[in-house]
Amino acid sequence: MEELLKATEGLESVMADVLRVLYICMGSLWLSELMSEYRVFVEALGDTPASEDEVKKAVNKLSEIGLVSIKEGIRATMSQEGERTYLVSLKLSSQQLTLLRNDSRVSKYRDLWRYYLKTT
Repeated sequence: MEELLKATEGLESVMADVLRVLYICMGSLWLSELMSEYRVFVEALGDTPASEDEVKKAVNKLSEIGLVSIKEGIRATMSQEGERTYLVSLKLSSQQLTLLRNDSRVSKYRDLWRYYLKTT
């Protein structure tokens, strides 16, 4: 995972940012929420987000290597039926969580939020 977090381009970079977003968002997000949070995270750090297809590929690859789990479920919405989608959750050891806690992109994003919250 250390090498993954060092990636600056390609699918590995998207995979690393997906892990970061899940970490920041308490470990689990519905796929549609993950897409939105990923875009906000990457844009806030001054980068260009990958396409939704690339993010889905990243999530699937992370699942294949055992860093996230993907479970089908129904997300609550304002309609009675809800939305059939997937819950994506981190499956990390405490050592891997420490890597994310100390990650420079996570720190930079949190600093941006601290600054934003102080100025509003």
